[in-house]
Amino acid sequence: MSLTRLYRTSVFIFAISLSVNSAGAWPQRHAVKKTRVRFLATSTLIRNSWGPNEDTYFAELLFPKQNEAVPVRLIDAYPNEAPPLSRVALTSPAGTILRVKRDQGCDLPYSRLQLRSAPGDSMAMLPVKISYQPKSDHAVAPEAILPCYRVSR
Repeated sequence: MSLTRLYRTSVFIFAISLSVNSAGAWPQRHAVKKTRVRFLATSTLIRNSWGPNEDTYFAELLFPKQNEAVPVRLIDAYPNEAPPLSRVALTSPAGTILRVKRDQGCDLPYSRLQLRSAPGDSMAMLPVKISYQPKSDHAVAPEAILPCYRVSR
């Protein structure tokens, strides 16, 4: 192996090791955040015997640094042996503190979100079409894109 080829190979390996090490050093854009969540409506409840469960809600998030409630689509995915969010958490008028993570892949226009029942209402489990209008301080335009967040358990 010639000295020039050895030099190029070592520079190449050094450059790769720098890029791999620095990639993990950048802050995450969509890190898990603790925030107050106020549930406004239940969208869908998917229950499985052998797989994960997934509950979708229309909610408002109030981040500690912001003073404004943000309407969102909130997805709670959890294993079938874990309990769902408690009725107390879902119906609390003050909201409950949860850890959430932003997921841009599931953003949805408000008009496409199916609102089946009030949060914590067992009617959402029925396989019939149910329509519900949430009581909110802020009106959401039908074409508004709801940012999607996932509960981090």
